[in-house]
Amino acid sequence: MSKETVSNALFSQGGLSRRAFLGLGATAAVAAGAAGLAGCAPAPKSEAASEAKGASGTSAQYAWEVAPEPIKDIKQTVDTDILVVGAGLSGCACACAAAEQGGTVTVVEKTSSWNGRGGGFGTINSRYMDELDIKVDKVNAKQHWIAQCASRANEDLIGKFFNHSEEASNWLLDKAEAVGGSAMVGAFYSHDDVYAEQPGYHMLMIPKEAGLTSTGFAGAELLHNDAVKAGAEFVFDSPAVQLVKEGDKVVGCICEGKDGYVQYNAKSGVVLCTGDIGGDVDMCKAYAPVCVEYGQPRSQYTPVGVNTGDGHKMGLWAGAQMQDLPLPTMMHPQAFCWFHGPFLFVNDNGERFMCEDTWVQGKSLAINRQPGGEAWSIFDANWESDLVRGLPQGGGMFWDSFRPYGSDLSLAPEYFKTQIPEYIKAGNAYEADTLENLAKQIGCDAAAFKATVERYNGLCEAGEDTDYYKKPVFLTPVKQGPFYALKVGPALLAVPGGLRTNIDFQCLGAEGQPIKGLYALGNVQGDICAVDYPINVAGNSHGRCITYGYLLGHELAKA
Repeated sequence: MSKETVSNALFSQGGLSRRAFLGLGATAAVAAGAAGLAGCAPAPKSEAASEAKGASGTSAQYAWEVAPEPIKDIKQTVDTDILVVGAGLSGCACACAAAEQGGTVTVVEKTSSWNGRGGGFGTINSRYMDELDIKVDKVNAKQHWIAQCASRANEDLIGKFFNHSEEASNWLLDKAEAVGGSAMVGAFYSHDDVYAEQPGYHMLMIPKEAGLTSTGFAGAELLHNDAVKAGAEFVFDSPAVQLVKEGDKVVGCICEGKDGYVQYNAKSGVVLCTGDIGGDVDMCKAYAPVCVEYGQPRSQYTPVGVNTGDGHKMGLWAGAQMQDLPLPTMMHPQAFCWFHGPFLFVNDNGERFMCEDTWVQGKSLAINRQPGGEAWSIFDANWESDLVRGLPQGGGMFWDSFRPYGSDLSLAPEYFKTQIPEYIKAGNAYEADTLENLAKQIGCDAAAFKATVERYNGLCEAGEDTDYYKKPVFLTPVKQGPFYALKVGPALLAVPGGLRTNIDFQCLGAEGQPIKGLYALGNVQGDICAVDYPINVAGNSHGRCITYGYLLGHELAKA
């Protein structure tokens, strides 16, 4: 039987995929407009791309749309049932679940180890939440999620996370407890009625005696270790370079090993778990231009050269379609300081520019439009009491500290009191006895800065913010020295969007039909988020990696 192969070679040209965008009913004019609003134009297509055909048969605009020639010099062939491409959190979860159910699993990974990042995971429920009598308002959580995604996310997929995250989360918690660990459920979520967030963020607490090497969230390592125990084989330093198709079915993948190309034949399916496009600046220009100027260069989440859209490219060449563009971004205002609360924000010109009690994505996008993509959180000596007083009606990341659910609100400033001196030492924050001196350290005009503060203090005294309509409880004046300025800027964590799938995680073709044998999980999977990342269920990106990997692993093991 003849074989059709598609490739995942990496290319340097960037731009908006005409095939993907036009296939979704958009126009080239809209695409160009989106790039222009972000302050950067799509990279021009290469000469080769301009004359070549894309995966759909239409003219390709960008080099990564063009499938390279099939690789023929295969040095080795390996047969397996389930091939997982990528050993991140979703890949390790899928491999572990499948292996534990008796599946024959091979995981190929481009780097030299499994990959895990971040601080925790989110879930709709768990036994730890039951013990604390935590109840998630599912209606509120679901509808806020959809609204924050501009009603362009796949509600069936989100419902699947809501309905199955408890089972999958308890499965991971079992693994943490098996090595002597536990989990802390965080209290750092917003109680605001407009930017409503839900409890459910879990931070794994693993003792040193367990011998794990994770410095942050240990989920990927736990799942990798148990997958190996259950018989899964991991092949590292083996980047995927081509998917293999027979007719309309994906039947394997070719990887570049140390001794040459290895073709893995997968009887039950190939699962793309290759991460996001955040490490490929040209793909970001094409698919998520809002993050390019400031967020992407400040990435604090993914090592350089790792998440470069490998699975997205392979999927496109196999005929899969992308979700609606532009892709959403997970940008958090943590590039400089991890504390800024709901206090007065000014830009480098000393001017106020936003309502500061918004959610973290809102802060990031507003700051992204300011000079230098940065801002300053301004507060005075009363910041501790101001912070605690507002927490019952606000809170969330970079506002409340990493304290456990149920702990006293007075604990919130304690962590930040130790951090502010460190920010100052690093040159990302300043303390001054006068506003004039603070303005000098920031580098803005003292008169303009003082006028901004005086205007803000007047609004605080009046009890109504007629400039940006911040809630009165968060209108805290800046009058008593010492005064503080903490630098705030967006950093890209991930671009959580990609290939469109059905409810069973099968990639979908141009006409919406499932592509046999091809699945996508994690940040290569699309339609879970759209337009923006819904932080109202904090940690949902990791949560769905665990949940969807758990579910798909079980299903493929039955195939």
